[in-house]
Amino acid sequence: MKKLVILILMMLVTASNTMYAQEKKSKKDLRQEQAEKVQKKVEAQDYKFVAQRAFPMSMRSISLTPEFDLRVSNDAISAYLPYYGRVYSAPADPTEGGIKFESKDFDYRLEKAKKGGWVAHIIIKDAKRHINMVLQISTSGSASLSVNDDTRQTISFNGYIGEQKKK
Repeated sequence: MKKLVILILMMLVTASNTMYAQEKKSKKDLRQEQAEKVQKKVEAQDYKFVAQRAFPMSMRSISLTPEFDLRVSNDAISAYLPYYGRVYSAPADPTEGGIKFESKDFDYRLEKAKKGGWVAHIIIKDAKRHINMVLQISTSGSASLSVNDDTRQTISFNGYIGEQKKK
C-alpha cells in the first residue's frame, strides 16, 4: 500500500513540474508575441500612444483617462493630450489649451534603443507653435512621451502602445 501511495505522489510531482514548465514556456511565448506585435506596429508607423499618466515639471504626476492619445501613421500625426504646467504665451482661443493638433507636415525618425525597443523623434512643422516629441517604446508595449514646446514647459507622459481603430 505504501509503495502505491509513493508511486502516486511521484506521478503528481512529475505532472506538476511538467505543467509548470509548460506554463513558463507559454509566458515566454506570450511576451515574444507581444514584442512582435509592437514591432510590427512601430515599424509600419501605424499605432497610437495612449497616455495613462502625466508628469508636469512643476507639479505632481496626474492620472489620466484613456481618451488622451497620440496617433501616428505614415501620412499624419494627431495629438489629443492634456497640458499641466507653465505657459509662456497663452493662446488667444481658450479652446486651444492642451496639446491638440493634426499634422501632415512632420519629421519622423525611428531608431533602435540600446536596451531593446525603439525611440521615435517627431518634429511637427505645421502647428501654430514648434513642437518636438520623443517617444520611447519598449518591446512590451509600454511607452513614455516627452513633449517640448517653445511656448510651454516640457511635459512627459507614460502609457502604452495600442491599435489604431480603422476608419
